[in-house]
Amino acid sequence: MGKSTTNATVFECRECGSVSLGDSETTCCGAEMVSADATPVEHPELAVVLREVFGVSRTGLTICVCLMEAGDSTAAELADRLDLDRSTVARQLNHLVEIGLLDKRQRLLTGGGYVHVYSPVEVEEVRERLTVGLYAWVAEALDLVEEIDRRKVKALARSDGGEEAAGIYWDG
Repeated sequence: MGKSTTNATVFECRECGSVSLGDSETTCCGAEMVSADATPVEHPELAVVLREVFGVSRTGLTICVCLMEAGDSTAAELADRLDLDRSTVARQLNHLVEIGLLDKRQRLLTGGGYVHVYSPVEVEEVRERLTVGLYAWVAEALDLVEEIDRRKVKALARSDGGEEAAGIYWDG
């Protein structure tokens, strides 16, 4: 995939106010973008990012860590090891496969049929998959920020800032 974004910087265009994330200066409106004074609202923690961005629950994280320690395992084996319901474990495992933290394959049984076996993905691959997923999430979040229009801001400014004003941002 590519380059690490650990040193990513927020850049801002002095001409139009456009904002960009990158690892080197860029241009916009024909002018050089400058490093913006960008302090996160709240410093992220991995568990929070996994929960909020990727939908990984505490149980899912526990299952993922257990699988990483145990190596290849079935849902039934993990359920026994963690004393959890097998269907809960299977549901969490499938979600972890969807977001790219685990791999899933079929193992043929000697008596016929098969069982799903889950295995951890290499750390570098997980990092790349999560980075791509996070960028996709950020792109969608930025689209939501763009939806904030002057009408909503004016309505919020006219109100007392209570729950009714905040309701303009929620459907229903």
